[in-house]
Amino acid sequence: MSRRVQLAAVALHAWSSIGAMAQGDIPNLVGTWTGTFTGGVRQGGGDLAPADATPTFVHEGMNRVYTLKIVEQNGRGIVGSWSSVKGSEDIQGVIRLDNQTVLFVDPDSYQSARILSPSELEFCNQTANTKDRFAFCFLLKRQ
Repeated sequence: MSRRVQLAAVALHAWSSIGAMAQGDIPNLVGTWTGTFTGGVRQGGGDLAPADATPTFVHEGMNRVYTLKIVEQNGRGIVGSWSSVKGSEDIQGVIRLDNQTVLFVDPDSYQSARILSPSELEFCNQTANTKDRFAFCFLLKRQ
């Protein structure tokens, strides 16, 4: 077999492996996930927390528990809610082809998550509107 044919065969195998990996087992995220801040900054209050008049750093020591409930998953699409002691918002999202990144949207903000393990998510919120600005993350654990 010529060197050119060997290289073409290796490239074709690598390309088909990448496609298979992207279409691999989609993680099942249905369930209840809870956790607290890992870090970030917020100003305002949004619908799920008390208002902060000036930028406030959030950190692990804060005892605000947040909950993500994924009640339905169809392939890569997911539907549920996320909440604190102050209230709850509907959320929907999609698991990206890497099977590790999840994008979410709720009525007034965007979230992203990284699947760290079958039982842990890093869940981050980004909000910008006339009264609130947030950029913070949580470590959520499957209950």
